[in-house]
Amino acid sequence: MKRLCVLLLLLFSAFPASASERILALAPHVCEMLFAIGAGDEVVGAVSYCDYPAAAKKLPRVGTYNRINIEAAIALRPTVAIVTDAATPGVKKLSALGVRIVRSHPEKVEEVLADIRRLGEITGHKQQADQVAFALQQRLDVLPARTNQKKLRVFYEIWPDPLLTAGKNTFIHDVLKHLGLVNVFGAVQMEAPRVNVESVLAAKPQLVIVPSEKRDVSVRSQYWKKWLGEDIQVITVNPDLLHRSGPRLLDGMEALDVQLQGLNFEK
Repeated sequence: MKRLCVLLLLLFSAFPASASERILALAPHVCEMLFAIGAGDEVVGAVSYCDYPAAAKKLPRVGTYNRINIEAAIALRPTVAIVTDAATPGVKKLSALGVRIVRSHPEKVEEVLADIRRLGEITGHKQQADQVAFALQQRLDVLPARTNQKKLRVFYEIWPDPLLTAGKNTFIHDVLKHLGLVNVFGAVQMEAPRVNVESVLAAKPQLVIVPSEKRDVSVRSQYWKKWLGEDIQVITVNPDLLHRSGPRLLDGMEALDVQLQGLNFEK
């Protein structure tokens, strides 16, 4: 710790103070939000999977989503660190060394828009952030309302082995709800409950949604048709769009809605 404090003093004395923030974006959705509101030039460091936009790939890495490399982070002279969880190892040390900690962990679609506006205020990009959030809200408002139709029962396959799905009070559950879909495991309190094929059969989904992350979607489609019958409809989504609580969320929701409109659920 003594070595770290000495390093911090040397770094801050070697560079003049700047009026703008020097931001650590410690989650992929945070990177996307900051670049979207025009604060990308103020981001000095990021973590693994901060890969959008292209400029984010060039940022120095200071750890992963669940652990921060303190010396690498402090070497970038940050003034603000935006995190998903203040309990992440390394965050308390950053705070103790004078780095302002801001939490961003949207759990609902509306909270994504609220966080975009909040980061705009924090970074001095309020006008652009408000514009981004307003445009996203307009797109959200015009998504087809399916409340007058029979709501489709959906099984969302977060992971195939072990078989995980989305429970209640999760971001994915809220996304499905906004599209008029019924999450068949939406009453389960756990965030990502482990389920088995028998419980999925008992839940009687009409649709299975399979993210394209690290799996062969065609194989998963055959798997579910084997268990749920040839009539079960299986579609895929891009997890980078639909799972990240950032400004590309509406791209993912609109793409999913287009697929829904093209399917026949008469049976």
